Amino acid sequence: MRLAPAGVGRPHLTAGSARPLEDAFRIAQLDLVQWLGTDYGLDPLDAYQLITQAVESPLANVCDPNYTSVAKMKKQYLPPAAAMDGAHGRLSELAAAYRGD
Repeated sequence: MRLAPAGVGRPHLTAGSARPLEDAFRIAQLDLVQWLGTDYGLDPLDAYQLITQAVESPLANVCDPNYTSVAKMKKQYLPPAAAMDGAHGRLSELAAAYRGD
């Protein structure tokens, strides 16, 4: 589950929810690897290597039947990228034109 839009300036944030805890952790990490591959064109092994050095992995929930693990990475470690094929930029330009900026 991806929780932070790529164009907003917040860290990339993914979550995995499963049982046992190791599966929740793996789900969150794998989703982040795939996200960085999609948005930044990183090879999965390159994304994996980057994540192993820069990811933060707080545990979000260990009380319910399913555990939740979060994987987040600060964007300062990544090159600039236009998320969703530049949709954020196009919509910002459209809004500025609508407002008359």
